Amino acid sequence: MKKSENLSQMSNEELEKSYKVAKGAYIGFVVIFALLVLVALYITVKKGFGVFTMLPLAFIPILIGNIFNYGKIKEEMKNRNLI
Repeated sequence: MKKSENLSQMSNEELEKSYKVAKGAYIGFVVIFALLVLVALYITVKKGFGVFTMLPLAFIPILIGNIFNYGKIKEEMKNRNLI
């Protein structure tokens, strides 16, 4: 998100819209990541160690980025008393 550096310059409406988008992306990615981990564990148990076992590790940086982005937006919302 390009506007994450300029959160303090955003209007309240823009910030609320960004918050909703970030929250949806965060929740959706956490759900998909959890399913990916469960499938990887299942495949590892059934077929042994393979490529799919390591696949969730490739998505950890994206998950961390989503967590930090959501946290920054949420903090700005709290600073403006919008939450």
